[in-house]
Amino acid sequence: MHLLLVNDDGFDSPLLRMLCSAAAGRGHRVTVAAPDRQQSAKSHAFTVADPLTVKPGRMEGAAEAWRVCGTPVDCSRLGLMELARDADLVISGINDGWNIGLATYVSGTVGAAREAAFIQGKAVAVSLEPGASEETAAFAADFAVRTAERMAESSLPPMCVCSINVPALPPSALREAVFCPINCRMYRDAYERRVSPRGRLYFWLGPETPDDAPDKGTDLDLLQQGHITCTLLTPPRDVCFHCDSLLPPLREDAPCV
Repeated sequence: MHLLLVNDDGFDSPLLRMLCSAAAGRGHRVTVAAPDRQQSAKSHAFTVADPLTVKPGRMEGAAEAWRVCGTPVDCSRLGLMELARDADLVISGINDGWNIGLATYVSGTVGAAREAAFIQGKAVAVSLEPGASEETAAFAADFAVRTAERMAESSLPPMCVCSINVPALPPSALREAVFCPINCRMYRDAYERRVSPRGRLYFWLGPETPDDAPDKGTDLDLLQQGHITCTLLTPPRDVCFHCDSLLPPLREDAPCV
């Protein structure tokens, strides 16, 4: 297969290089299109009004590698539309940190995979718990590539993303991969209020802390038990319902129904 690799941690991410090595090691042709800088939490943002510059780069195992001055979604779009038009499938990652629960919706890693699935039908996103050893990172890379190989041959619904998350455990301690929904309990974060030496007010985003214990059987719950988790993300279909009381009348003076 011809695999297009993208990410949101940037072209110089060691985890992207590990994924590239794993894909090439399994005999795949690899093209890399990654942001030229850190682009986390970009969700599905892409560039509309400004030009996108690209520079050739080097990455061991890649037939071609490109530094893109844009978002993760820009990388998927440029990759599939221009830089690697014959790519068979996109893998986004490896992200340095889980993309689970409601963070799934703001993740640049998942956003890039979602755009690839919109264009091409299927994609894989892979994320790894911080602090994982090089051995576990290599395992996650190989697992993602093997998943992509199976996904390419599968009959999954169109526009489907397989979002993989891997705990920072030794490979021998990892429990089997399971499909699961995302945890919908909120994470809490806050901004720290500060004043600069010149008297200017500014705010700095602090770390996230979990609100409550995760719902049983969701991604965070299973990851905490040592499982690799896989969540299939697809656009909703045929989810149309009627709630007449929800919609206001077209004119405020119209009689109530």
